[in-house]
Amino acid sequence: MDNEQNEKNYGDYFKSLEKRISYEKSTAPKTSTPKSRSRKKGSFYKVIRLKPAFILCFIAAVITAASVIIVRSKSSPKTQNLNQDSPDSEILYSYSKKKDEEKISYSFTDSSSAIPDTNDAAGAIIVNLDTHSVVASREAHTRLYPASTTKILTLLTAAENISDYEKTFTMTRSITDPLYVAEATVAGFSDGEKVKMIDLLYGTILPSGADAAMGLAVKLTGSEEGLVKLMNEKIKALGLKDTHFTNVTGLYDENHYTTAYDMAVILEAALKNPICKKVLSTYQYTTAATEQHPDGILLSATLFNYMYGTEPQTATIEGGKTGFVNESGYCIASYGSNNETGTKYIVVTLKNSARWPAFYGQIDLYKQFAK
Repeated sequence: MDNEQNEKNYGDYFKSLEKRISYEKSTAPKTSTPKSRSRKKGSFYKVIRLKPAFILCFIAAVITAASVIIVRSKSSPKTQNLNQDSPDSEILYSYSKKKDEEKISYSFTDSSSAIPDTNDAAGAIIVNLDTHSVVASREAHTRLYPASTTKILTLLTAAENISDYEKTFTMTRSITDPLYVAEATVAGFSDGEKVKMIDLLYGTILPSGADAAMGLAVKLTGSEEGLVKLMNEKIKALGLKDTHFTNVTGLYDENHYTTAYDMAVILEAALKNPICKKVLSTYQYTTAATEQHPDGILLSATLFNYMYGTEPQTATIEGGKTGFVNESGYCIASYGSNNETGTKYIVVTLKNSARWPAFYGQIDLYKQFAK
């Protein structure tokens, strides 16, 4: 229901009601002297006595009903009216009620090493996925800001709740304008553009599109807050104790944090989902043609844009996600394998000082530990 239109109708109604009441008061019989009380109390006199009270009660009832409607409308999620598409709320499930969620954990052993000082990440971890053991780490359980590596969980939570990847979401300026003001990275979808759900997934990860991530949230739950709630339920279901998210994009919030260890778990959980793994390992993807983009939008992965041509010769970095905001520094969560043994690894580095120390630091970690 459109709040503005609803309020306008009630306003017109109240104005009309006030005019009618004023008219009735001006035409009602006058009882100027106390002697009028000695008149015979017929039914007409009783109606005149009761009518103002009746009207006041009626007005109070109407105002109460209108207030309930307006309050209910305003108390709905604040992004509810960003898009007229019906949310797919009927397909959502509560992770807190899902009993068979597979827990992921990594063991620290006597052979676990320390991350060398050549890498300046504040928190880092290298995990052997074949043995689920920690190969090397630094402050693996220290809470840090994850920036856009957040979108790995956005991707996973959305993918687990999409019933039809061909469904579309109509992008709105109510989504895109605040993101431009916040200088968030976007995929480039335009106001009024009908974007397929699968394209929103790729748009969220490859170019790190905040517009795509918000589109997923609004389409699936009606608001960003709705999807964040599911994301935090997923975090709890995975057994993570040091992660809490407040948004779907990774924009800075002091209550939005994770650890290198927890992010490795999130990435592995995403890799278990075929759609997520495909999206996370894609270098380039072109979205479906729309009226606004007849040739689609060519999306390129930020991870591969900086890593192609510089990969370690001993290992292949197969996919992942990058992130940056001032408060988080440069963050990367990637996965890959040793070229000779095929052993699978996850490497997470959080809060590197700059872009190139982050990328070259990841490459060096694969060279040193992905054996």
